[in-house]
Amino acid sequence: MSGVLGARKTAFGAHIAALKPCGILSGMNFHHIPWEAILFGLIKLLKVFGIIPGALAAFGMRRIYQKWRQNKAMAGWPATDGTIQSGEVHKQGLRYWVELTYTYYLGEYRSGKHVHHFRREEEADEFVRQVKDKHVQVHYDASHPDKSVILDRDLEVIALLAPQFR
Repeated sequence: MSGVLGARKTAFGAHIAALKPCGILSGMNFHHIPWEAILFGLIKLLKVFGIIPGALAAFGMRRIYQKWRQNKAMAGWPATDGTIQSGEVHKQGLRYWVELTYTYYLGEYRSGKHVHHFRREEEADEFVRQVKDKHVQVHYDASHPDKSVILDRDLEVIALLAPQFR
């Protein structure tokens, strides 16, 4: 029986091969598909709907993580005095953020980083100028003293109390 089926398949394949392309089917040749345009379009879609939202998600996750650490610090981490050593302004898309470096002493000097976000570069620059070399409360994990955090509210108080020279 398999010989009969094999003969039918072969006959059917020969029949299909003998057909001549007509009308719309002749334009559906694999080699005439504009693969470059399709690839370009896919890359554009990935850029718009993949990379940019991915970057925004990463930006948001960093903020969520920082807020989570601050909440954990308020829930029982001890505090010590620290000093803001430096601040660096970075641009990400249309927004700016400041990366502050601070030090604190717990048997030895330790350092940490804090990120604060701004809409305008001038605001970020002014914030760095106001908080640099200021003392601030640093909350740290007692079981891992290298893990530390500065609360946003403490930084905002320092910035509000700084004299405005304009």
